[in-house]
Amino acid sequence: MPFDFLAVPANYLVAGLASLTHLPVAAAIVIATGLVRLVLVPVGVAQHKADKRRNALLAKMAALRERYVNSPKRLETELGDLYRTEGGAMFRGCLPMLVPMPVFAALYQLFVSPTVGGGANLLMQQTMFGVPLGAHLLGATGPQVIVFVLLLVTLAAIGYLSSRLLQAPGAKPHPLLKILPYLTTVFAIFVPLAASLYLVTTTAWTVAQTVALRHWLG
Repeated sequence: MPFDFLAVPANYLVAGLASLTHLPVAAAIVIATGLVRLVLVPVGVAQHKADKRRNALLAKMAALRERYVNSPKRLETELGDLYRTEGGAMFRGCLPMLVPMPVFAALYQLFVSPTVGGGANLLMQQTMFGVPLGAHLLGATGPQVIVFVLLLVTLAAIGYLSSRLLQAPGAKPHPLLKILPYLTTVFAIFVPLAASLYLVTTTAWTVAQTVALRHWLG
């Protein structure tokens, strides 16, 4: 695969943890994902603060539109002044989202690629509850299906919590935003078991981290 080189550092991390802890590779995947997310907590804090600034700016824009609904020219002037003074918040909020993308891409690539650094991805040959980590739901049979279904149900539950808990206070989200958290569950149907396990771990962390940051930082 053209991007399997991204999986090399992630492979060292997961394989190293499995060797060091003598735990199954599936457990090492969960631990590795948790460690990576822990290291990236400062990025999450920056993103949370950026989101707060952006939401505050959007609230001011909404207030101006309501106030000058019958004065288009005045509204244009006021919005222009607001953009000049605080418009940078809209763009600065995107930067923290870009920082962890290469890391997430490396982890994800490890869990979907049959090769790593030009050789076979041996981690995918390991099992979780008797199911190879490289197996897919669409090719599973018998008891193997149960493992996939449990992960999918967990992802759906996390999606439900995400849609409920991660909604900005007082916000009225677009109907499409209500179903976005569940798209991960649909996506997991078509990826290997290892990738599904990674998705469960990282999405659960995202929900927990967001709730914690809202509690501590407002």
